[in-house]
Amino acid sequence: MITKTLENLVKHAEAWPREDQEELADYARVIEARRTGLYATSETERRAVTAGLAEADHGTFVDEDTVRAADIRHRL
Repeated sequence: MITKTLENLVKHAEAWPREDQEELADYARVIEARRTGLYATSETERRAVTAGLAEADHGTFVDEDTVRAADIRHRL
């Protein structure tokens, strides 16, 4: 059973730009993962993982300066 609030939100979301609809779907996937213990990746995430694995297979990695800057930015 869907709540009236969620039903109204979905109706409004139909008029949103695709990027905003995808963002809402991302939040819903996180909630579903929390409830079920399973996370379903989005198409964008699958493409990013595939691209990252292909880069690793070809020996393409981020340089040390970029890693260091990210560590500082994230206080690691």
